[in-house]
Amino acid sequence: REASRAQALLRSGCSFDGMLAQLGLRLQTQSLAPWSRWITPRMPSVSTKRFDTRFFVSEVPAGQLASHDNHEATDSLWLTPAEALHRYLKGQIEMAPPQIMSLSHLTHFECVADVLSAARSRPPPVIGPEPFDQDGARVICYPGDERHSVRERALPGPTRLAYRNKRFCPVDGPGALFAPRPAPAPRT
Repeated sequence: REASRAQALLRSGCSFDGMLAQLGLRLQTQSLAPWSRWITPRMPSVSTKRFDTRFFVSEVPAGQLASHDNHEATDSLWLTPAEALHRYLKGQIEMAPPQIMSLSHLTHFECVADVLSAARSRPPPVIGPEPFDQDGARVICYPGDERHSVRERALPGPTRLAYRNKRFCPVDGPGALFAPRPAPAPRT
């Protein structure tokens, strides 16, 4: 019920802070940890929309139910980062490059506690993708790529995504999105 009242206030033009005040709500942010900040390229890439957005990580309380607003998000689903990437690559769900790259980064962690520890141990990287055209495709490169103006790598995983067939995919193939798995221990 509170969620539908909040949505109505926001859709009527009420600010987010104003909506919280009107409903007497306080955000429980102590479990949030900043993960990354993404700023769209100055030069339009595939989309002309510009944004400056921040990603956060948090442990979800047991029994938490996902809910979407049917406006900005139209479906809710709990998936592991690897499963979400597999579904994206199969065309079952849509994602934008910041989501793809963030999920790729998250595949490097074994559990939520490791993700939270990593997030709290460093300032969130600021990632400004830089697009260019190559071999008939739009390519977006990220910090650490030889074509990017920032030489220091911001994230593990691929440093380039190419836009082909209405999908973003690493130029080195889909496997580049997933953390390398350690080789099995030799049997003795």
